[in-house]
Amino acid sequence: MKKKVLITGITGSIGKVIAKTFIDNGYEVFGTGRNSNKIEKIKSELNIENIIKIDFLNTDFKPLLPDDFDILINCAGIYDYCETQKADEKKISEILKLNLEIPISLSKFVIPKIKEKKWGRIINIGSISGSVGEACAVAYSASKAGLIGLTKSLALELAFDNITVNCINPGWVDSDITNNFLSEDEKTETLDMIPQRRFIEPREIADLCLYLASDNAKGLTGQSINLCAGLSLG
Repeated sequence: MKKKVLITGITGSIGKVIAKTFIDNGYEVFGTGRNSNKIEKIKSELNIENIIKIDFLNTDFKPLLPDDFDILINCAGIYDYCETQKADEKKISEILKLNLEIPISLSKFVIPKIKEKKWGRIINIGSISGSVGEACAVAYSASKAGLIGLTKSLALELAFDNITVNCINPGWVDSDITNNFLSEDEKTETLDMIPQRRFIEPREIADLCLYLASDNAKGLTGQSINLCAGLSLG
């Protein structure tokens, strides 16, 4: 029987590649997104029907999702770059809710069934900003740092039930967010700060998710993995 994977933020650059990777490797993939046009596009591109429109900021997701998953990948998130004294209070609340509170709630949602099965995987997509910090992204960095704490706590709590919990912290990723956020000059400046002088490819994140979901990674839990082309090394 195919293992069922729930991927939030499936319409984003990273979520889409994660979904395709799991589909290509025989998993049954479910996804969430909040933009109807993007959802229809992804359905067509990946030949997948199980994408549910959910705005996690304003909607109770529980009545909309089946509750029987083997693997949860928390990929949905919001990024904002702003000096702290100028940060909008509503935006801060949205970032903390989507990036941290929703992964906690989704974990709570899937845990009963995976505990029954004595097998499960929870994979959180964090950020290097949560691992080392980022100036002018205080809410984002705090939310992703919280995700690392969630990962460690859940890993300890669920270890006896053969459930692993891990967090992947990408650095700068070749994604829509990066391409929309940085000008060409800013990309050049950013690359100069990265030891490998390159952006992480979404496929690298997807392949690591696939490994963490496998039985080969059963001894790897509670880990915060910096997938950042050396950026965390300074």
